Amino acid sequence: MTLGGFPEPFLTNDERMARRWRRERFDRVLRKDVRELAPVRDIQILGLFLDLLRQKVGGMVILSNLARDLEISPKTAKAWLEVLERMYLVFTVRPYTKSLPRAVRKPPKVYFFDNGDVIGDEGARFENLVATLLLKQLHYLEDNQGYRYELRYIRDKEGREVDFAILKEGRLEALIEVKYADDSIARPLSYYAQRLNPGKVVQIVAEIKRPYDKGNIRVTDPVSYFSDFFK
Repeated sequence: MTLGGFPEPFLTNDERMARRWRRERFDRVLRKDVRELAPVRDIQILGLFLDLLRQKVGGMVILSNLARDLEISPKTAKAWLEVLERMYLVFTVRPYTKSLPRAVRKPPKVYFFDNGDVIGDEGARFENLVATLLLKQLHYLEDNQGYRYELRYIRDKEGREVDFAILKEGRLEALIEVKYADDSIARPLSYYAQRLNPGKVVQIVAEIKRPYDKGNIRVTDPVSYFSDFFK
């Protein structure tokens, strides 16, 4: 999960070489490609902005806080995030708020298309990996079936959070929680499974000895989940 999916770092199977390649790639993207899309005056500050996003995978990204830390305007931070999305470096997951009056409504979560770009522990890297796989699956379903799918997350003002919610034509289809090693069912997942009653409720665990079911919740490994995705 640390080398990423680009051929150069992946095939070398060397983390030191991968870090060097990634640094050169970011430098090339920020200094050349980004400037073709938007007038960015301070490339160094944009690089710091990107590094902060790399460290915040899996958490809510409050752009006003990043703007304050970097001494830029919130409007600039928002514009930079949009540029990084257009460059297909990152994608955002917005909160699901329908019928949830206590849900947070604005801060997105940010994930990277290349898993090697994530700065964080195994849990953050695994959540990013699942996010990219879910997004690709939903894009496939849109192309194949013609329905509109969305990837969201749930978090309320009491701090209960479910990592991902899948919407089909605006209707909640599935809740998905991601854990690296903890195979005990997360309380927020259980809470929202009962309250929202979606068609599918899953907890994906990277290191799980044996998948199991409890009520309407399936706890499973990533290979089994994505193998069964289209069933």
